Amino acid sequence: MIKGVGKEKRKISKKMLIIFGVVFAIVVSGVITGLVVAGNIKREKEETARIEEEKQLEEERKAEEERRRQEEEEQKRQEEEKQAEEEKKKEEEKKNMPAVSGGNCTISFGNLMLINPNFTVSTDWIDNRKKSLISVSKTYGIKEGKSSNGDNLMEAEAAKHLNEMVKAYEAYNSGHTMVTRSCYRARGTTCGRLCAKTGTSDHHTGLTCDLVDSSYGTDLDTSKYNDHKEWQWLRENSYKYGFIDRFPEAWAGGPMSQPINVDGNGTTGLFETWHYRYVGVTAATEIATGKYNNGKYDSLEHYLKSIKKVSDLKNGKC
Repeated sequence: MIKGVGKEKRKISKKMLIIFGVVFAIVVSGVITGLVVAGNIKREKEETARIEEEKQLEEERKAEEERRRQEEEEQKRQEEEKQAEEEKKKEEEKKNMPAVSGGNCTISFGNLMLINPNFTVSTDWIDNRKKSLISVSKTYGIKEGKSSNGDNLMEAEAAKHLNEMVKAYEAYNSGHTMVTRSCYRARGTTCGRLCAKTGTSDHHTGLTCDLVDSSYGTDLDTSKYNDHKEWQWLRENSYKYGFIDRFPEAWAGGPMSQPINVDGNGTTGLFETWHYRYVGVTAATEIATGKYNNGKYDSLEHYLKSIKKVSDLKNGKC
């Protein structure tokens, strides 16, 4: 009996071990499965969060691009409106511009306009031009050296650069003062070849001034060029400020004692060491360095022909 009981107990113990093993395996498997599921859920959450983050970043990027696009469109719109306004203003100015005698086609050239015996303008145009000019003396304190000439009027851009040039000269020549001896003129003069008739003078442009340093005398005499240091300085430096020696001796077309000769090649008919004309820095540099004149000082007439602004200097055609 005792032996039988022992065997029975051993059988029960084995069964219990098997059952325990199975239960343990089931528990372990459940734990592992739970861990795997939990890991998958975590990864899914992380992936979902990553996707949401990328989506948010993409939306922010698109929003930024849209903002920039709108800014660019607004800027473009403003520029177009400004351009349209400027075009409208130009059209209004053209409408209000009096008729030009002599068919002067160069008045549309701005700083490069040409007025001479072959490219003439009417008195109405000359008087209307005065309305757009400013006082150099009142704006910049550069005095007119001859009171009978009246106020030294000039186009605003040219006056600004004239002031810069005069200040540079006076800084270079401490104690010296440069003044004008006539800028804009509404009427011509009758003093011979050195004086242009009404409608033919470069002074009508409002871009020109006769300049002198009273320390060296007030006479405008070409024979005194060597005595006037300001004229020598101007010829060497004026182009840096957009000004040119308007009537170089090489382009005078003959002695001043002879009849005026403004030919088709580019002669000016004049020789004046004091007469400086604003054309802008680029053109002034090309004229002063002789870009189209074999390295020698050019005339405005020849320059305009060389860059194909005018086709016939003798007959006043663009």
